[in-house]
Amino acid sequence: MHIAATTHEHGASAKVYTYEGDYEIGDDAIRWQAAVTREGDRRSLSGSIPLSSPSIASLAEHAVRDAILQRIDALDDAQGA
Repeated sequence: MHIAATTHEHGASAKVYTYEGDYEIGDDAIRWQAAVTREGDRRSLSGSIPLSSPSIASLAEHAVRDAILQRIDALDDAQGA
């Protein structure tokens, strides 16, 4: 499945990022990949979310968006340190 280009503003720094991604639901996890850009700087992120209950698969897009945003915020926090 595809997540169309979306923007995210980091709460502490107010930096705006654009991301888009793809994900697939496997037997044991949701695997995702995302492209994140900010001011021409492009990064690739990827991860997986364990399927700890069958209901997570029905919320896959929301879970993936949350995971991507957590990674973007962590990148921004690390750059500010």
